[in-house]
Amino acid sequence: MQENSEKQDEELLDLGNRMIRLRYSMDSSHLSTIFKEMSISDYLILYNLARRMGLHEPETRVYLSEISKEMNFPISRVSRLVQNLQNKGYVYWEHDSKGTYIYLSEIGRSAMKSQQEFLRTFFGNVINKMGKDEFIKCLEQMDRLEEVIESEAVRLTEEGIEDQTE
Repeated sequence: MQENSEKQDEELLDLGNRMIRLRYSMDSSHLSTIFKEMSISDYLILYNLARRMGLHEPETRVYLSEISKEMNFPISRVSRLVQNLQNKGYVYWEHDSKGTYIYLSEIGRSAMKSQQEFLRTFFGNVINKMGKDEFIKCLEQMDRLEEVIESEAVRLTEEGIEDQTE
């Protein structure tokens, strides 16, 4: 009985290690090849803003308070993220009577367009090789895995906090 339990424990650890290795491999090796125009984090922030708030339109203004609310980040974190984007020339940062707002610069629009064209080609090739349905199924499973990992991490964090207060 003890031997069977140890075998199951070892199998669980092997599965977890396999997932960690795959995640690390996808994050470090391949994504750095895919993201040549800008960093992954800059792309994700600009994409999120563009998709949710219409930053592809040159005249569109987005206030930091809106970004903070939409992304559920404190305004101080949003300010740091936007400052980083401005330092790279991707956005302009201005003030009016309503507050501080940003809009995409020509450099930001051009970098996003170029990066998105590359991503369309790259993922088009991936989907052609894998099959669209299989790719979607894989994404759905990854989403589910992320949800379960997040809930387990929250549970462990809460237990850790409770353990420290006792």
